[in-house]
Amino acid sequence: MAYTGRSLDAILRDILRDIRNLQAEADIGPDSDNYIRSAAVASAIEGLYQKLAWLYRQIFADTADEEELLHTAGLRGVVLKAPVAATGTAALKGTPGVELLLGATLKHVITGELFTAKASAKIGTESTASVLVEAQTVGVALNDLTGALIITSPPLGMDANAMFIGKTTGGEDQEKIESLRARYLDLIRTPPAGGTEPDYRRWALEVEGVADAKVIPKRRGGGTVDVVITASTGTPSAEVIAACLAHIQSLCSVIVDVWVYAPTIRTVDATAKIELAPDFTMADVQAAAQKAYNVLLGALKPGETLKRSQIEAMINNLAGVLDRAVTTPASNVSASDDPKVIGWIRPGTITLGLL
Repeated sequence: MAYTGRSLDAILRDILRDIRNLQAEADIGPDSDNYIRSAAVASAIEGLYQKLAWLYRQIFADTADEEELLHTAGLRGVVLKAPVAATGTAALKGTPGVELLLGATLKHVITGELFTAKASAKIGTESTASVLVEAQTVGVALNDLTGALIITSPPLGMDANAMFIGKTTGGEDQEKIESLRARYLDLIRTPPAGGTEPDYRRWALEVEGVADAKVIPKRRGGGTVDVVITASTGTPSAEVIAACLAHIQSLCSVIVDVWVYAPTIRTVDATAKIELAPDFTMADVQAAAQKAYNVLLGALKPGETLKRSQIEAMINNLAGVLDRAVTTPASNVSASDDPKVIGWIRPGTITLGLL
């Protein structure tokens, strides 16, 4: 049975009752000395009850406060994952043979954010080269950056203007306490067993930059394990994937062919026609629909199918919608049309019109 402390009023009432039982003519009115002294004692006792209630909550990982949970989980090696910097590939131009050194600094033209070259890069015979760069500021805020870069101190013969190839990926914020709580509870519920399916998922989630993991044993035959990992804002960077594979291989005690990779993104747009309720505008409902659509599809995990009925139910629940007719997608949407590919449905744009 859960522990429940007593309220100040209940404690005070019992003290006054006991005084009256011991001395029938005792004055226990609000202005009496007995009441004032009893109120002071009741307040102190209530504090003890509150302390006991707090201690009771710290016993269990699912109710413990942050500081106590960090202490308890740390004893089992479960610690908060540090933030991760976003990475990207920059295209360089210049005279063949000119080399950009490891540690060179590049600045994003629009945001002013600084990036550091993670390796040296030599301009090739076609007067171009590419180099992996890492943001000097950690966190998800620098994911999905594109566009031009400036090399702050370009070597002689190299163009100071560079350009991202694709988008930056892999940035992660400091792990939230509830994420650590979930990992610790998972460790308690499914103790390490030397290479079972829960072990692989737990090992993957220990890696900084990994927000979730799907384990698929024997997908490529006996003795194989596929681990599909995701980041909190999409797919992880190649560096996070490599770190996750190395971490799993360092802990796995059996000989297994392990693959770690990100799912293939499948962005799904939707259209629907609705009947508006009086006093509602299409603009208001459209904005609410996009938020709800992002939440609905954002909750899907790699390999999961998007049900058309889920979109219908989501639109039905919007304030201001009297009726609806989803036009696209025309049916359920699978995560991938290719059984060899692990797909991951992500939200695109939902567009509403009038019935």
